Amino acid sequence: MTRPHRLRRVRLAVVGLLVSATLVGVTGSSTATADTIDDQKKSVDAQISALKDTLEGANADFVAAAVEVKKSEIKLTAAQAALAQAKRRLAAAMARQAELTVQLSVAQAEQAKAERQLKAGDVARQQTETQLGRIAARAYTGGGLNGLSIALQADSAQQFVDQMSAARAALRAQSSQLDRLSVMQADLRANSAELAAAKAQVAELERQAGIVVAQRQDAQDAAAAAESEVAASLAQQKTALSAIQSKIAAEKSRLDALGAEQAKLQAQLAERAKQLAAAEAARRAAQAKNGGGSGGGSGGDSGGGPSSGGPSSGGGFLSYPAAGPITSGFGMRYHPILHIYRLHSGTDFGVDCGTPVHAAADGDVISAGWAGGYGNRIVIDHGWVHGVDLATTYNHLTSIVVGGGHVGRGQLIGYSGTTGLSTGCHLHFETLVNGSFANPMNWL
Repeated sequence: MTRPHRLRRVRLAVVGLLVSATLVGVTGSSTATADTIDDQKKSVDAQISALKDTLEGANADFVAAAVEVKKSEIKLTAAQAALAQAKRRLAAAMARQAELTVQLSVAQAEQAKAERQLKAGDVARQQTETQLGRIAARAYTGGGLNGLSIALQADSAQQFVDQMSAARAALRAQSSQLDRLSVMQADLRANSAELAAAKAQVAELERQAGIVVAQRQDAQDAAAAAESEVAASLAQQKTALSAIQSKIAAEKSRLDALGAEQAKLQAQLAERAKQLAAAEAARRAAQAKNGGGSGGGSGGDSGGGPSSGGPSSGGGFLSYPAAGPITSGFGMRYHPILHIYRLHSGTDFGVDCGTPVHAAADGDVISAGWAGGYGNRIVIDHGWVHGVDLATTYNHLTSIVVGGGHVGRGQLIGYSGTTGLSTGCHLHFETLVNGSFANPMNWL
């Protein structure tokens, strides 16, 4: 594989690791399956959705800037993970290369030793064969080594004895040389086998070394590409952070304006609660003066009176205002950009824009129209309920059906939307008890 092709494959592998974080439409890579990429994208989408939920009510430009910061963080994390993985691969390849270098050096030394032993054994074999040839030649020129030949050649009995002794010595020498030759030939076969094994081991180690060299180069290229990706991600994050920093002051002002809008509504409803409490107290005093009787509380009151301080739960008094799942609940939220806690003052119903919205209970419409960050909003006061003044609000509406007067439970009052400071189509539903925000789930 040529270097340009290898670099292209490495870059594709790095892109595969980062595809979901960058949210670019890459359909595959050499290191990530379609299922893995899909899972990664779902994870990123979930993180972005959670961020938008946390920033519900923020300015659209501010939310978009915050999303870019989040994307840059995710991309940087993925790039750093890819770099760490590439460095681990490179370290492993370098360690394996060093190990193979030692093993190859040992194997080459064993091969050289086997070659020397085989060469020395072959020289000794040749010498032994030469010696046997000489013995055979002397036996042939001397008329042989058998007893008859010696007897015929001897001039005396003593010469016969001497020649027989010499012949026996020659036979013993010949037999010894033959035994030695046999051993040498066996040693040579063993040495040949050892040499063949040593050569095979060297060849295999050289093959593995070649593979590791390529792996090390790939790992080095991957590490370099990952380092470039980290640098690019850091630059992207710096740009995103700079962009959102420029919007923080405006976001704080917007939150202050939204808080002022909430305070205005709370003050209005708190005053109504005082008036209703006074009226309820007067009604009960008059009732007691006229001889008692249970009477009937306004607005569906089931008892409690102003002196009770109000219940902690509405016991399911309100009907659901829209047909849809709850996507975000009531409670304190941590603002990831401003690093402050703020109240998410209602319950969000995840419905499409244009979904019918109904009054949660009988009551009087005390406000219907534009309400700044709340968009199109309807406020209904349900009167004295379970010893408290209960009101509900319906926010970010696309359109308003009723602009005032009395409404009944379940009556169509508007259609959901995403007006005002909203990150998407939904219904933001609030309950206020004596002018203070309360968890709607305690009343639904």
